[in-house]
Amino acid sequence: MATTGVGFRWLDLLEKEFDKACVELETCLTELESEDQETMFCGRQKIATLSSCFAQLTHKALTIFQNSAKLEVCLK
Repeated sequence: MATTGVGFRWLDLLEKEFDKACVELETCLTELESEDQETMFCGRQKIATLSSCFAQLTHKALTIFQNSAKLEVCLK
């Protein structure tokens, strides 16, 4: 179960870092918004796309970790 536990902790840390980076990027975009609104809109769309892709990847990884945990329990 140790390997699976590491996977869950890794995933949790990765999600927190991603969320922190998105918030910081959004803050930077907000500060620049008055200069070029079209660029800011495009930037926000890209952030939304990245977030969606990351969420899907995270969900898939979580499913794999859960299946691995179940298999480890069955093998013991």
